[in-house]
Amino acid sequence: MTLAELLVAACITTLVTGAALAAVVPLQRSFAAHPEVASLTQRTRVVVELLSADLRRASLVLPYRIGDVNSDIFRGVFYRDNVASTVTDSIEAVARGAVVPSESHTYHLKQDVEGIWQLMQYDGHLSDQPAVEDVIAIQFEYFGSGDPPVTSLNANGDVRVTYGPLPPPPAIDDPADVWGAGENCTIANDTGRYVPRLQNLGAGEVPIGQALLVDGPWCPDAAHAFRFDADLLRVRRVRVHLRLQAARPFRGLPGVWFANGGSAGDPWRSVPDEDVTLDVMPRNTHVAR
Repeated sequence: MTLAELLVAACITTLVTGAALAAVVPLQRSFAAHPEVASLTQRTRVVVELLSADLRRASLVLPYRIGDVNSDIFRGVFYRDNVASTVTDSIEAVARGAVVPSESHTYHLKQDVEGIWQLMQYDGHLSDQPAVEDVIAIQFEYFGSGDPPVTSLNANGDVRVTYGPLPPPPAIDDPADVWGAGENCTIANDTGRYVPRLQNLGAGEVPIGQALLVDGPWCPDAAHAFRFDADLLRVRRVRVHLRLQAARPFRGLPGVWFANGGSAGDPWRSVPDEDVTLDVMPRNTHVAR
């Protein structure tokens, strides 16, 4: 073999080796990101299942924190679009002030001492624990009945209402609230005739926004320590917007794909943020009387 042939063979070998390395190195980096992709997918699934389960079984969903510690009610805050509390007690008893919620879950975001975002689950008492890490955004929207509650009498003469607490008979005054005889937080007594306190927002399902949820009327009434806007009784569907991110070594520069930048040096190791939107219909708010 001549020197020229050796040089040609060496060049071909170098080219083939370089091409192989150029193909293998990105694959190795991509494989390194696969466990993080699986982790992000699993965390997203856990958040969706956790929120869906609690919202489905709720009798009432409140857009603020409730409970023994740092209750928003005590601060006069009745709407936060990034916080939601689920209540499972009888809505009849809670709306009349007969009980305060005995079981609730509040979801909110918090950064730990290392700057990692966490979805927190608060049980209404002393336990406020992280549920899932790297949940960086959460937002709740509410939709419900545009019609106000309507009362009627059944064949036995008993009062029925389409939603909300049952009003007392027209001549009976409930001493547990400030409303007059035959009245409660959703129904007024107009000379012996039941009329709704809530406004008519139109037929069908409508958005239930902040303006409606901070102006009253209040259930049981404005004097109770635990109270909520009566328009929350309209809610029939909750929409949740979520964004989760991968660990810092798998995030690139801030932008469309990454809300918070990371240290990923190339696209092969990058795992984009996960955006999820889910609509949940709380079953216990759909119980017809």
